[in-house]
Amino acid sequence: MKFQIAFAALTLSLTLAACMGPEGNPNGQPYANEPGGTLAVTPAANGAETYDPRKPAPPFQDMRTGATPPAPPPPR
Repeated sequence: MKFQIAFAALTLSLTLAACMGPEGNPNGQPYANEPGGTLAVTPAANGAETYDPRKPAPPFQDMRTGATPPAPPPPR
């Protein structure tokens, strides 16, 4: 009985301790939607990309021809 009461008191104190203080903001920094927050500018769209199926693909490293990769060692 004593153990159950002590456990209940400990659980209650931990529960109350979790609810005290700033809610998830221990150093008091402003949130992004508050003045001085981490979000410096308002979000904006950069523009829409257009797709031209007749345009050639830009060259990149994987498309260049070169030496073949070394073969793996034969199984033993």
